Amino acid sequence: MSNQKNGFVSPAWPKNENREHAITEIYAPFAGASSPYGDDLVLPMPAEKLNYVHPYTRVNR
Repeated sequence: MSNQKNGFVSPAWPKNENREHAITEIYAPFAGASSPYGDDLVLPMPAEKLNYVHPYTRVNR
């Protein structure tokens, strides 16, 4: 099994018919992975846009 040579780097690597790399950072607008929430999300967000309400616990005595 270890002597067998596969013609791919990873089984999940996409197939490209042009014989070039399928993914490259040269063509990307910025280096690194894209955000799962979209590339137009700017962090940190202003506190007014978060819709967060801090929980309040009334102690029952």
